[in-house]
Amino acid sequence: MIYQAIYSLYPNVVSINGYNDAMDANGNSVVINMADVEQEAQVLEAQARAKEESREAIRASAMRKLVENAGLTIEEVRTFLKIDEPTEEEEE
Repeated sequence: MIYQAIYSLYPNVVSINGYNDAMDANGNSVVINMADVEQEAQVLEAQARAKEESREAIRASAMRKLVENAGLTIEEVRTFLKIDEPTEEEEE
């Protein structure tokens, strides 16, 4: 996530060699503040986690609705939604 954070904070960066060696399109070195990069990486990780949790909540809701309203079995819904492992609600 560090590289994504660098690209997010420094849009002029086109290549990264290690954590502190970034270059722009002209081959010039770009000075990187690693404290800012680490903070941005934490924000990006939190956003990715929230997006995945939202996706899982939607999937669980769809599964519950299909089982309750369409009369499908959990296995049929899993196959339809291409879910390989049980959701947390199924395990309860």
